[in-house]
Amino acid sequence: MDLGPHHLRMIEAIAAAGSISKAAARLGLTQPAVSTMLRRVEGHLGVQLFVRSPDGVVPTPVGAEVATRARAALAGIDDLNAALAQRHRAAMPLLRIGIQACPALTRLGDHLGDLCPESRLHLRVDPGGGRIPALLASGALDIGLFQEPVDRDPRPRDGLRRLVLVACEPALVGMSSASPLAARPTVDLGDLADQDWLDDPLDDGPWPAYFRGVCAGAGFQPRVRFWSTDWQISSSLVRSGRAVGIYQPTAGPRDGIAFRRITGDPLGQRVVLMWRPEAERAAGRLRGVFTGVYLDLVRGQRVYGEWWDDHPEAHPELPATAG
Repeated sequence: MDLGPHHLRMIEAIAAAGSISKAAARLGLTQPAVSTMLRRVEGHLGVQLFVRSPDGVVPTPVGAEVATRARAALAGIDDLNAALAQRHRAAMPLLRIGIQACPALTRLGDHLGDLCPESRLHLRVDPGGGRIPALLASGALDIGLFQEPVDRDPRPRDGLRRLVLVACEPALVGMSSASPLAARPTVDLGDLADQDWLDDPLDDGPWPAYFRGVCAGAGFQPRVRFWSTDWQISSSLVRSGRAVGIYQPTAGPRDGIAFRRITGDPLGQRVVLMWRPEAERAAGRLRGVFTGVYLDLVRGQRVYGEWWDDHPEAHPELPATAG
């Protein structure tokens, strides 16, 4: 019998743990299996490697020498395996995905490994969608999933495929459940002129300018007094009644916060999927995953769910009903 890596790992594990039962747990084996393997190795070598003691097992002088050499041999084997794995990963194609931060992202993460199993995945998450199209055009990304204001005229991007998944996603206003405005089914944008607003300081996409332009059309500029990228802090400010904020309609329910449509839906975004031709298959898979995740979120948001069912023209690429 020749000693193999599994024998060496058994010897090293017993020496390190000082216990056959602990070594077995470390190796993912049963205690009888480790004891049997040890007896066979000792029988093959003709020497005793470990002796029992009140505290477990301790190596004999020969056992200590064998355990030391086993560690050295295993280090070389592990290093070789790591080098081969790295070479294998380097040979795999790279799939680079850029996604705008959104409620669906928290669930998309569970499915990213299924988009292109034969590729290494790089994921970039931006607070706004402004940079993603440019990165796709430059070749720095292969697939992009982002939002853009409904009034935005998209710039043509040679060599890129583009699909609008949701043609209009109406923005909701979030406010304290105790606010008098929360008693209304919809809120006029002008009625929010005297409110203190919450905003995201890192959104460098087209949304901030679009939002302020729509507010200007309603006769006011939003009075932003709170800036936060942390949703827990943001929720606390809104819940307390200190601020109101714009929320994506797929945002999940939050205790103490009421989501309301803005009368006439003056603020809206498209949800866009763009990809390079060579990423066609992975983009198709991302579209399928997104559809399932997004519809689950629609069903979980009563205000948006009702609007969704009444406006099938806003999502021609997704089912016309949230039910």
